[in-house]
Amino acid sequence: MTIDALGTLEYDVDEDGHPRLPVKLEHKLQWSLIDIERAGGLTGWAAKHLLSAGDWIDKEVEERRRTVGGIDNMWFLLSEVTDFNPVCACTYTLRGKFTIEKLRDAAARQSERFPKYRQRIISVGRRFHGARFEDDPHFDLNNHIRTVRLPKPAGKKELDDLMGKFIAQSWDLNRPLWEMVLVTNYHDHEGARSAVITRGHHALADGQGFVISQLYITSYHDELVKTMNMSSKKLEDIKHGKLLPSKIHRSLRPLDSLSENPWTSPLLQTVLALSFWLAYTVSLGISLFWSIYQAFHQAALFLLTCWRVDTLTGPQPGARVPEREFASSRVFRLTDVKACQQAFSGARPGAAVAGVPADQRDSAQSKAGHVTLNDVVCAVMADVLAQELTARPADQLQGPWERVKRRLRTVLPSPMGFFIPISVRKPGDWSMRNLSTGSIVFLNPSRDLSPDVSARELHAHIHRCRAELSLLKHSIWPRLNFFALQLTGQAPALFRASLLANSSRWIKEWITEHITKPLYDLGLQSVPVILTNVPGPAKKTITLEGIEVIKWTALPPQAGKGTIGMGIISYAGGISIAVAADKVPSSEGVARRICEKFEARFELYARRAKEVLDHLD
Repeated sequence: MTIDALGTLEYDVDEDGHPRLPVKLEHKLQWSLIDIERAGGLTGWAAKHLLSAGDWIDKEVEERRRTVGGIDNMWFLLSEVTDFNPVCACTYTLRGKFTIEKLRDAAARQSERFPKYRQRIISVGRRFHGARFEDDPHFDLNNHIRTVRLPKPAGKKELDDLMGKFIAQSWDLNRPLWEMVLVTNYHDHEGARSAVITRGHHALADGQGFVISQLYITSYHDELVKTMNMSSKKLEDIKHGKLLPSKIHRSLRPLDSLSENPWTSPLLQTVLALSFWLAYTVSLGISLFWSIYQAFHQAALFLLTCWRVDTLTGPQPGARVPEREFASSRVFRLTDVKACQQAFSGARPGAAVAGVPADQRDSAQSKAGHVTLNDVVCAVMADVLAQELTARPADQLQGPWERVKRRLRTVLPSPMGFFIPISVRKPGDWSMRNLSTGSIVFLNPSRDLSPDVSARELHAHIHRCRAELSLLKHSIWPRLNFFALQLTGQAPALFRASLLANSSRWIKEWITEHITKPLYDLGLQSVPVILTNVPGPAKKTITLEGIEVIKWTALPPQAGKGTIGMGIISYAGGISIAVAADKVPSSEGVARRICEKFEARFELYARRAKEVLDHLD
């Protein structure tokens, strides 16, 4: 044995005196304790217990290192005591015949790059230890991919029906939590000749993580890798003042020459880095101010609405129906969204691009009151859901509680709650984890839901929605909630107190049935809509195993009974929405109706926007 110069590692040598593998001092200490234990006596007894404690500590540290985060674990705790199904799903329609062999090859590459697709969950439901993923010793791709044939005519309606059944399925926690299905005979008017539908348990990843893992196996792979690496490097360069000034803002282009001069470059980097951190500090202070306001604002609206929510599906007096329905809208051009942004940004309709030539409007942006894609889509959706609620059958509006709610709406604010996920994923992070949080935003519909609504009213409505969404963007509460929830991964009883009674079955069941479940159900049913926006490859279509993907939809989970899940995705120069809802006989077809009403209402917004822009010309 020899000891290195630092005295931190010991080397085992072979017969020629050459060192083998390094041995840490902790191992040397362990061997010494073993020798003392063998000697017996009081010191041997003490050494034995020290060794046992060391083994326990090693095991505990390793187990907690592998424990999933609190949000990952939350999905299991919720679904165990409620009717919540944490399913994320996608559909792809393909311009060509796709084969099961191609699907297997794609799934194999995906599971090779992202190990969670080969792992199962263990240790669920413990009090002070979170769940963990481990390699499934029986993993077989064939258990996760299969083919189906739709009944004739094998078009969009039949695919939607299949998707509704697909997302309603429960999960087998003894296997990796994902599935792909190839629909071999699907066809539509857009030229599709097959389709693929996928679903994954939300504990595998957040929406962005799923999108990254799916884009990785497409023709977008190289661009994805480049984008992920560049975004990470850009953030680091900004923090250290190393980013070229013109890449921060085009008005700083004159400073580019200073960054290339060896004498002025260090000073410029220092100034840019200080500017970044000063701006960050100021924005943090502003966020803190608005967070205090948002906390009172959101809490007040939640307390005024959570107990009188109007559901978009028919009444379900008993248990939640097990079936689901699914629908997706047609694809809208992003140019129509940009027209809405140009027409409705600024203090009045058309103010943002007034005096700007038509061919330069794409780069024009209002300094105040700029409208985003989310602002437009959320404004449209608030109108659509209000129309759907108004159109409910008369027999669903005549009950005693419905009459009470109608009276309350005349004296109390009655906006609709949308739960909107927010990513906290750092640029360049490839991990399959839930790195997202979220918050409720309360939106009212336009004051004029008729087809004759004016551009001025649409402008005012979009900006009312924008004001509510801006509170969400500037608030620090969602991020703080994320870190608080993550801590519960190490001690799940902090999230679900009934786990403290694991040793007494009847006490645990009583707490679950009379306290935990009612509280969780109230929370899950208090927000009628979960709305997520998934950014995909925006410029052109991608291919999967050489077959073009014509249309791509993405869907978040629904929350509680009567709620809907809604996904917006931008892809290949267009956007579309997908909707999932409970399949209640008295409201069957609600997902399809919402999509159709969204199509009609968005077209109306786009027409009014073009009228505003044409008037400027």
